[in-house]
Amino acid sequence: MKFLIAGGSGFIGKQLCQLLKKDQHEVYILSTQKALCESKKNYIYWNPKEKMIDSTFSITDCTIINLAGAGVADKRWTANRKKEIIDSRVDSLQTLFNAIEKKQIESSHLVSASAIGFYGEANKIFTEEDKSDASFLSSTCEQWEQEALKFKELNCIVSIARVGIVLGKEGGALKEFLKPIQLGIAGIPSSGKQIYSWIHITDVARVFYFLAKEKKEGIFNAVAPNPCAINEIFTAIKKYKRTFLTAHAPEFVLKIMLGEMSIEVLKSCKVSSLKIEQAGFSFLYHNIEDCMKSFLVKS
Repeated sequence: MKFLIAGGSGFIGKQLCQLLKKDQHEVYILSTQKALCESKKNYIYWNPKEKMIDSTFSITDCTIINLAGAGVADKRWTANRKKEIIDSRVDSLQTLFNAIEKKQIESSHLVSASAIGFYGEANKIFTEEDKSDASFLSSTCEQWEQEALKFKELNCIVSIARVGIVLGKEGGALKEFLKPIQLGIAGIPSSGKQIYSWIHITDVARVFYFLAKEKKEGIFNAVAPNPCAINEIFTAIKKYKRTFLTAHAPEFVLKIMLGEMSIEVLKSCKVSSLKIEQAGFSFLYHNIEDCMKSFLVKS
């Protein structure tokens, strides 16, 4: 198969590209870094803000996997940053849509990322049938998904993966959790009783590959089968790391430090993986203990 990856240089994208290349697929990566595109084979320059893809590039019969978008947790959510988060997602999909319309890209399948930030907070298990809420991240995910669903107008199959809290040593939440542990202390947000619907970096890459290979249409939660409290994550880390002290950061401190973003850090959200499992996907990492062991125990 031929794959065109938008956001292929990111945390998930790198893992996915390794997986696709391992299976001998032809992989092309859209990048905003001109120098990288000039120095690396199969990297193609694009500028979603200007709705352009290098005019010398064209591709036929490919599957598009869209992971592009500014990092939600990278900076404080100022008005400008919030606009950047939304625009980066919408512009990327619009650029790909236009390229298919112009026949620069020929594709019959889009697999696009979304996030479980789509869901609010409630004492229930969220499924793909639940509605979004009024929060910023939920609204962002809804706009992101609506842009992806427009590809149906181009006779494309559309698959959307609502990605959970991705755990991996090279990025995401775990990298942030481990930083202070090197100094002998773990900073736990609030009570630590909040439920995190997590997923191992290997499994999230496998989800995107699965949706592409099996041409599964629709919206699927990309979360491990067993969500857990933050405290359980640190308990699992403690099994494989040297002893460290734990300190709970009070809610009001997080609100001062993070502003509106603290909503997501403090939110408890239990999300179901049942739909994608019923579609035939099998997780490698079901529970947080095995997940942590894979990162923290040397093979």
